[in-house]
Amino acid sequence: MRSRSEDRQILLSRICKALGRTRSVPPDEPPPQVSVAVRLASDNGDLVSMFVDRADQIGLIVHRVRSTTVVSRLLVLLQELEAERIGLSTSRLSCQLKLDETLRASGRMVVDWTATSGLEAQFDLDVGITGVEAALAESGTIICCSGPGHSRGLSLVPPCHVALVAESDILPDMIDYWALLYDQKIELPSSIVFITGPSKTADLEGTLVHGVHGPRVVHVLLVEDC
Repeated sequence: MRSRSEDRQILLSRICKALGRTRSVPPDEPPPQVSVAVRLASDNGDLVSMFVDRADQIGLIVHRVRSTTVVSRLLVLLQELEAERIGLSTSRLSCQLKLDETLRASGRMVVDWTATSGLEAQFDLDVGITGVEAALAESGTIICCSGPGHSRGLSLVPPCHVALVAESDILPDMIDYWALLYDQKIELPSSIVFITGPSKTADLEGTLVHGVHGPRVVHVLLVEDC
């Protein structure tokens, strides 16, 4: 049986042969050392405007609403989406706004996704509504973590994902998010999903297709005064 070192040498030899070389060629100069990360966002900037701009560029649909109008805007959005079967995660905003009771009162079915194991019940949902752990201004990314009140499937399985984001959830960039976890000594969940735009792939003959591996559309209700 060959060792890993031998396998590595065989692989490198094949690459060299394909490149028309007899051996690997080391670079003339050592790679530059990067001592300071380049950061495009900071706490002193307008994080909300940057997040909205970046989110729009990557294909998220952002609705800026006030806490007094977020429920009515959500109901209008669900009507436009013709969504009847809803999956709802337990989050600070959803509890604060009493979304479970409101959605049921509007005649929509709020599916109890905790009643069955796995993700089976979530494949029949029209929309998954979740809170977020954070949002990143630099890239327009929203971050969802799995937990007792949040199935990882709610933001990944239904054809449409609606994320509830408070302005206070917005951080400058990824560095700040990891620093937040470190400072608060938060135990990592079983999964962290970084959502930077709707699901898309170009694997099929180079044609960009949405919704193959997840939601084809992502709406963000950005709550101004929570």
